[in-house]
Amino acid sequence: MRLFLIALTAAFAVWLPRAPAEGSESPYLPTATIQAGQAVLTMPPGRYGSIQHGRTPLPPKAIALTFDDGPSALYNDRVLDILDERGIKATFFFVGQYVRAHPEQVREVVRRGHNVASHSWSHPTYLRHWAREAQVTEVRRSYAALEAALADAPPDQRARIEPMFRFPGLGEGAYMADWLNQRGIIVVSAEAGTDDWRGYSAESITRITLNAMESNRGGVLILHETRPQMIAALPGLLDELTERGFTFVQITAGPDGRERALSAEDPVLTLR
Repeated sequence: MRLFLIALTAAFAVWLPRAPAEGSESPYLPTATIQAGQAVLTMPPGRYGSIQHGRTPLPPKAIALTFDDGPSALYNDRVLDILDERGIKATFFFVGQYVRAHPEQVREVVRRGHNVASHSWSHPTYLRHWAREAQVTEVRRSYAALEAALADAPPDQRARIEPMFRFPGLGEGAYMADWLNQRGIIVVSAEAGTDDWRGYSAESITRITLNAMESNRGGVLILHETRPQMIAALPGLLDELTERGFTFVQITAGPDGRERALSAEDPVLTLR
C-alpha cells in the first residue's frame, strides 16, 4: 500500500489541471489531492464528461467510479463490500424515490466514506421534454430525500451530499443545465459507461469496460448497482484495472463547492 500511495502521489504531482469544462465559465480550477489514502478530485462548477462535454480533468489512467439508479436493497451492501476490500471510494447518484424507500442504505454509503448525489426523483429518461416546473420538482424532491435520509447523521456524513446531478439516461436539457448551474450544482456525465444496463453478461461488461477505459485513458465511469451481472463482474473488473495501472479517484465539489450551492439564491442543497 505504501508503494501504491507513493506512485499515486507522484502521478498527481506531475498532472497539470486543465481549464474548467466547456460551458462552465468558472474562475475556479480543479484540484487533485490525496486524503486518507484516497485520491480526490475537487471539481469546480460546470458540466463534465466527454460523452457530452469536455473531458473530466482527471490525471491519465485515473478512474472515478460512479454508481447510478440505487440505492438497491438487494445489491448495495455487496457493492460497498467490494469497494471496501480494495480501498476504493465512489460517488453514488441515487434516485430519490429509492432513497425514500431505503434511507438506511444511504446512511451506510456515507458512513463508509462514499459520496452521494442526485439522479432525479423518478428517473425519467426524457426529463428534458417535461414542463419546466416538473423538471425542477424532480431535482428538488431527489435532494429533499437525500437530506431527509441524512438529517440526523454527523456533520461529516451530511457533507457527503454532493452538489452534483446526473441526468437520467444522460438526457441533458439546456433549461435544466442552466437552472442547476445557477444553484451551484455540477452536471456530471461520463467518459464511458459499462453498458451493464443492456443485460450483457459479466464477461461482456468486463471486456467493454476495459476497452473503454484503455481507449479513454480513464475518466468518469458509469456503473449500475441494480444489475446482477455488474455485481458479478465488479471484483474482477476492479482488480484487472488495477493490474493494468489504473488508479481510482473520488470526485467531489469540496467544501467551497458545497458552500456555493448552500448559499445560492433559491438553493437546492440546504442541509449543513
